[in-house]
Amino acid sequence: MITLNYPEIPAEKKLVATTGFFDGVHAGHQAVLRKIVSEAEQQNKKSCVITFWPHPRVVLGKDAEILRLLTTIDEKMEIISKLGINYFYLIPFTQKFSLLSPKQFFKNILIDKIDIFQLYTGYNHHFGHNARAGFDEIKKTGRKFNVDVFKTDEICCGNNKISSTNVRKLLETGDIETANAMLGYNYCLQGIVVRGNQIGRTLGFPTANIQPNAYKLIPQNGVYAVRVKIKNLEYEGMLNIGLRPTLNNTEKSVIEVNIFDFNEDIYDITISIRILKRIRDEKFFASLDLLKNQLQQDESAIRKIFAKKVNV
Repeated sequence: MITLNYPEIPAEKKLVATTGFFDGVHAGHQAVLRKIVSEAEQQNKKSCVITFWPHPRVVLGKDAEILRLLTTIDEKMEIISKLGINYFYLIPFTQKFSLLSPKQFFKNILIDKIDIFQLYTGYNHHFGHNARAGFDEIKKTGRKFNVDVFKTDEICCGNNKISSTNVRKLLETGDIETANAMLGYNYCLQGIVVRGNQIGRTLGFPTANIQPNAYKLIPQNGVYAVRVKIKNLEYEGMLNIGLRPTLNNTEKSVIEVNIFDFNEDIYDITISIRILKRIRDEKFFASLDLLKNQLQQDESAIRKIFAKKVNV
């Protein structure tokens, strides 16, 4: 996948494209992306994803302090690159860019700069100033520039439609397995390992504490079965997200992972944690001995999950 930053120009012309923010690159997004890859291959053309960074709410100041994203830009690029996309076109989202009308965006960006000839959108996609152009207007604008515009169907997971908003709600309530089903992959937290208070080590459960991106959505507090990627090697482990009420009851949730059968110094190294299953709520324990006993039970339960090798 070739990554281009506006105002760079792709080497190929007449691209099959899609555009959007694609937070999470969930199963619905993936359906659109696979569609443009397939169409491009059939027509001997190249596929192109056109996206933006940072999120419009950050730039426009619309509740940016409570904004939480499913993917960082690096995570988004990594997921999209695995789907066979030829071009990843990144446009800096600015106040000036936000003022472009749908017609200006189509002509100035999609036609004059990128040179698309087909555009595929999600079932509810909008663009232009205040996101006012829906599919009908996008299709009408496309005709003016000899661009065919197509809308992909809504995709559901069970009885619920797949959307970034619904995935966020699931993660916030701790339903990690349904969220993963909507995403089409296991939700991931990435961050640099930082020093904690090392109480876990005294209990026989040393943990790696990470600090994820400030805008990254953190799932509901609790204990989870996870896989941890360190320097291209993957390990099983258990993740605790919470306020650590038994230890020091912090005001902000701490993310700490006990990596099974691992004993190396990984401070200041970036690790990835894929979250597979929620085990239990965070609890208060009257003593460290009771906490240690619960951690032993948690480890046993999680190891049994991995031993079954079901959906992990």
